[in-house]
Amino acid sequence: MPRVALFLLLIASLPALLGCQPDTGGRAGVSGTVTLGGQPLESGTIQFVSADGSQMSGATITAGKYEVPAEQGLLPGTYTVRVSSVQSAATAEAAPGDSSAVEAQNKDLIPAEYNTASKATAEIKEGSNTYNLDIP
Repeated sequence: MPRVALFLLLIASLPALLGCQPDTGGRAGVSGTVTLGGQPLESGTIQFVSADGSQMSGATITAGKYEVPAEQGLLPGTYTVRVSSVQSAATAEAAPGDSSAVEAQNKDLIPAEYNTASKATAEIKEGSNTYNLDIP
């Protein structure tokens, strides 16, 4: 009888021994690199948006690398990929309360075809995914 009890205890503690994985709700992680003109993108953001807009996730890009953990990840499917990297210019003189002069000085380094009018897509599958994007 003690062997049966030991066996049942071992089976019950197996998840703890193997390390419990967090419940991701079927979401998958994605990581990779982003380059601009052949160089790692210094800083920016990457977004993955489903065709109907109901699913979206993203991450910060640092030194050309990003990671979206599965807990904040995406359900399997096809996503439009959008990248943004805003270059701040020197503050322009503006009237008090008027931010338009400052906003006009900021510029997104990413071309529209990889940003607001992106045609880049990623196929996200179950598990962990790698998506690298080279922006000319």
